[in-house]
Amino acid sequence: METERTIGQALTKLNSIIQGLNYRSETLRIYGIAIANLTQFLKSSNESLHTEELLDKYVLAVHSKRYSKQYQESQLRVVFMIRELLARGDFDCKRNNCKHSISILDQSFRHSLEESIRYLGFEINKSRTRIYSQVIRRFCNMLSAEGITTFSEIDSALLNQTICSFAKTNPGSMNQVVTSLRRFLGFLHSKGLCAEYKLDSSVYRIPNRSKLIPCFTRMEVHKLLDCCNRQNEMDCRIRAVMMIAVTTGLRACDIATLKRRDIDWKNSTVTVRQHKTGRRINQPLLPETGNAIATYILHFRGDTDASVDEVFLQHCRKTVPIRGETIRSQFYRLCARAGIERKAGRGLHSLRRSTATWLSEINMDPHEIALFLGHSTFGSINRYIATNPEMARCSLGFEGIPLHSEVYHECT
Repeated sequence: METERTIGQALTKLNSIIQGLNYRSETLRIYGIAIANLTQFLKSSNESLHTEELLDKYVLAVHSKRYSKQYQESQLRVVFMIRELLARGDFDCKRNNCKHSISILDQSFRHSLEESIRYLGFEINKSRTRIYSQVIRRFCNMLSAEGITTFSEIDSALLNQTICSFAKTNPGSMNQVVTSLRRFLGFLHSKGLCAEYKLDSSVYRIPNRSKLIPCFTRMEVHKLLDCCNRQNEMDCRIRAVMMIAVTTGLRACDIATLKRRDIDWKNSTVTVRQHKTGRRINQPLLPETGNAIATYILHFRGDTDASVDEVFLQHCRKTVPIRGETIRSQFYRLCARAGIERKAGRGLHSLRRSTATWLSEINMDPHEIALFLGHSTFGSINRYIATNPEMARCSLGFEGIPLHSEVYHECT
């Protein structure tokens, strides 16, 4: 009973602290669910366990279930807060992975950064200001470590050395690093604080490491669809979601916000504005997909509330649209039920990659695939069709290439 009372008191205090913080409503909802889950686990657990053993048991239970990454992190974050409350009576409200702001050591350098932000107009865009500030703060501290006291002492060798240091720690964002440094040096030159330097992003850019993300095969997709019970509301809903994802290539966030007015039943088309790019795309609505959507609407959704136009609603609350995280979690549970192997990086979004791969297998032009998926740049399609095994046949051997020395020997 002591264990239950101790953790119960910590949960009550944690709930009151979180409610008093300036969090978004969505963040408060996620924490509320996590606290409710831990409370329910506490009531169903053995009271003779010690506090740490009980929390360790709950952590193992969270890891054993197929939760989404965001949902699992919220559960574990609440456990971390409870441990802090039990140990110290308080906890740090910041996220575990929150990076502390880098402070500029030299006061004059700090003044130049703030002046450059106002001069370049970055203060109106918080995202650009954050990226620019992080790069320039590190750059100024690197100068201070080299004994530089004024910007006029900067030379090309020091710039190259600094950029190489960035390349070791930020290999995937060198374009942003070089762009920020170029703008900062341009500002300093306009104020007469340093000489003019030309930085070319193509010279310093370190290409991102491309990771081969697996997609689903046709057999696996058919197995998932067959596993859905059409007489069950949640199965009928996830089946309609999967049909949309496979036949249109839409993302989970766009499917969750799909509205009834977006579907043109007469012309068999679906028109949506993509959440990621903001571009409107018009996709064909195949008969099988239309039937799956119509079955869900007619048998389970109904006209519960005329003000809610979203196609897919929550199971328990018929006036609240479904969320993208809910779709992903239900999809993971369906994969486990169908016996589909869970691979790293493969989820509901992989159905979009499967669509692109299948289109490439029928020799559709990559530009047309990019337009079909609604990509803003044609280069984005490369990661989607890289899983096509037929692409391996494009590789050429050394036969027919003239050799000027005895380098190539054919294996016998």
